[in-house]
Amino acid sequence: MSSRIFTAVATTMLVSLAVASAPASAKTIKECQKEWRADKAANQAAGKTEKAFVADCRGTPGAAAPAAAKPKEDKGESGGKY
Repeated sequence: MSSRIFTAVATTMLVSLAVASAPASAKTIKECQKEWRADKAANQAAGKTEKAFVADCRGTPGAAAPAAAKPKEDKGESGGKY
């Protein structure tokens, strides 16, 4: 059983590398979702969500990452800036 999962994860990683090095011809969401369903167990075992997988598959890794938090604005109440 574990060798089957390892093989599935390794295959997924190789496919991801191939997709990452592919030219700018991005896949459609439906194509990426189809790939996700074909290897759903391995993707879930690797801790990857469908949303993150589709974003990576389409070549938009930024869409899967949460937005960076904005720093708090200092209103001068602490009296420390010179």
